Amino acid sequence: MTDGLQRFLIVDANVLIDYTATDKTILGLANRYLGTLCIPRPILDEVSQLSETDCDSLGLRIVDGSVEQLLEAGRSRGRLSFHDHLCLVLAQSEGWICVTNDRALRRACDEVSVPVLWGLELMIELVAGRLLLRETALEVARSIQRVNPRHITPEILQRFEGRLAL
Repeated sequence: MTDGLQRFLIVDANVLIDYTATDKTILGLANRYLGTLCIPRPILDEVSQLSETDCDSLGLRIVDGSVEQLLEAGRSRGRLSFHDHLCLVLAQSEGWICVTNDRALRRACDEVSVPVLWGLELMIELVAGRLLLRETALEVARSIQRVNPRHITPEILQRFEGRLAL
């Protein structure tokens, strides 16, 4: 799945919350087969459903960021929260992919040419690589939609199902 190159993916709180509320093993699979999942420590502190022990057992990498990166993240950038700005700063400076469902963060990433994935796209890649059953991905996505209907709408779920059919 990584084509011999090591990928690093920085994961926003909203994606972590979705997977920890439904099936956190997906995070471990993504980390193992799609690239190293990096979790900024301030975001880990924000996600009460995920502990350092969980991260260790799933192989997730907790990152602290340099003083410069943290200071940059603390500077105001439009509608981005400190946590979202930190994801952007780390992704941009380290050359990482940002995994988020936050539209403002996605727009900010696009503005500075940081590659972005939706949270559900992790499962699309896993299914495409035959590392996750399509039925399991559908079940997890439906569970995510039930616990997060505001951001994972029926339309998003329908598009996800269509992409899995390919």
